[in-house]
Amino acid sequence: MRRRARADGVAHEDDFPATPLRRRLLIAGLAVATAVTLILMMLERVGAPPLPQPPPAPDAARCAEGQDRGCLGGRAEVILVPTGPAVPASAGAER
Repeated sequence: MRRRARADGVAHEDDFPATPLRRRLLIAGLAVATAVTLILMMLERVGAPPLPQPPPAPDAARCAEGQDRGCLGGRAEVILVPTGPAVPASAGAER
């Protein structure tokens, strides 16, 4: 049945009938099923590549008491670049 527009152009409450209970339950059921499916897909990682395995144990042993070279956690050689000459604070203010 076709509805006719009202003369005043304003929608009234009876123009929009309430959604039946069965349809509301269907919508709620579909929403819950969708949420459960998404959560399970995130947990199961369907179609995703396998997670990388942790690296194997290192070949070098940990440092013994007093040892500082040739072991894990030992001292490393660091090369530092010498700093340039100091610039006086008044040199930057002249610009």
